[in-house]
Amino acid sequence: MKVSVLMPTYNHEKFIAQAIDSFLMQKCNFEIELLIGDDCSTDNTLEIAKNYAEKFPEKVKIFAKTHNEGLMKNYKTLISNAKGEYFAILESDDYWTDEQKLQKQVDFLDKNPEYGISFTQHVRLRDGKLDLQGKERSKRLEKYKDCLYESFILQHNKMQAPTVVFRKYIYVKYCNIDDYINLNFQTFDFPTWVSIIRHSKLHYLAEPTTAYRVIPTSISNSNDWAKKIAFIENIAHIKRYIFSLYGKGQLSDFHIKWRENFIIGRQAWKHKKFDVALKFLLSEQGKTLWKNLILRKELE
Repeated sequence: MKVSVLMPTYNHEKFIAQAIDSFLMQKCNFEIELLIGDDCSTDNTLEIAKNYAEKFPEKVKIFAKTHNEGLMKNYKTLISNAKGEYFAILESDDYWTDEQKLQKQVDFLDKNPEYGISFTQHVRLRDGKLDLQGKERSKRLEKYKDCLYESFILQHNKMQAPTVVFRKYIYVKYCNIDDYINLNFQTFDFPTWVSIIRHSKLHYLAEPTTAYRVIPTSISNSNDWAKKIAFIENIAHIKRYIFSLYGKGQLSDFHIKWRENFIIGRQAWKHKKFDVALKFLLSEQGKTLWKNLILRKELE
């Protein structure tokens, strides 16, 4: 087995068929498998997935939870059962648009063993409409290629999960899903990408291969202020974990704190929490935003 595609899912009956179809359309000269982990959905997500598994038993496998365990435990189940040399992620509300996505990325990684992870451009799907900003955001990583670890720590993470293919052995060597579970991480992507990038090169395929769906109810894109702040705080929690393993690289405490407060201030403005935004703008760090344009360009 060359590639194991991981699909954790929960209550995505509206989207999961399109996601699975985009896996099945992949044209590869190697074996691939799709592992779907249903976290006790309360809608028809599991039934839809089972129908595909019955039609394509050699390619589609279902792992259904009897009670809701959360995203990290769902990932652990999928990873424990994956047979592939490479992992890819296809979240059930997203879909691939390029039938040769996996072939292109695996071809590169096979020929370049110093690269541990590959990602591509993506387009965003918001309210049923395509947003090409995702394609432009991906390009920005090019200017951070000499300090990717630091860039990702500062939340210049432009790699959406469904665009990524990464080596299983590097994941096993440097990532610990049990830590993610015990420390209550809300996202699998961030600690995994940073850990792999710290120990290998990053490949960027400058082609859009994925439609990434922006849903207001998701953790990272929530319109709920309390949930958004909780997610930002969880990312800061993950950063402290990463620092304990690999250090801060070229980052100073000022850079790290500046960025965290900037993110909170920006989200406060978007959510019309103007008292919180004003507090940041009037702080010493907020004043730096206006006084030091060079720093501003580095961190935004």
